[in-house]
Amino acid sequence: MLSFEANAWMDQWAPEFKAAAANVEALPKVPVSNYVCTATEGGEFRWEYSEGYAIDLNDDGTKDQVFIIPWMGNGLSASGYDVHFMVSDGAKGRKKTVIEGYGVSKSDFVKVKGKTYFRHSEFFEHFEKSEHNHWVYQLFSFDKNGVMKCSNADFGEKFPAVTIYYIKPKFRQIELTAGDLKKIAAETKPVAK
Repeated sequence: MLSFEANAWMDQWAPEFKAAAANVEALPKVPVSNYVCTATEGGEFRWEYSEGYAIDLNDDGTKDQVFIIPWMGNGLSASGYDVHFMVSDGAKGRKKTVIEGYGVSKSDFVKVKGKTYFRHSEFFEHFEKSEHNHWVYQLFSFDKNGVMKCSNADFGEKFPAVTIYYIKPKFRQIELTAGDLKKIAAETKPVAK
């Protein structure tokens, strides 16, 4: 599976991730055709999901929810997901954020130096210095108000990590231009709902 291969590469690229997996509890398995209703102060949301997790994403002591909804495509799209986060907002409510990703699994939630991160992988076409397709790996975290933010800067220049997409995994970092970094930031921006 994509996620396990990518995570093995990231463990070598950023060894600090080997330190600790985050405490993730699987929610009951529900077929994709079933619905989950979550009441929040902002109203009721309905999703179809295939996997769900309970995890304290913003380290405030409250279990947050993650719902993974597959795209249900063929080929590469079969590993694509919409990831819905319901994170405590510090005011007894929840903030909903959605981001697209590939190969999302329980192992993408890690705890480094006491902070919880979501390791995100995304498929990209063509950068300025490379005409290939690529995988882009980034780190996201949540603040105490439930707002998702890109946390690449927490690890210096290691992230975003970008590799060329091959049929078989051949993970090696490529050089990025300022334009490439803007493209990554624009196309992987989480959507608050």
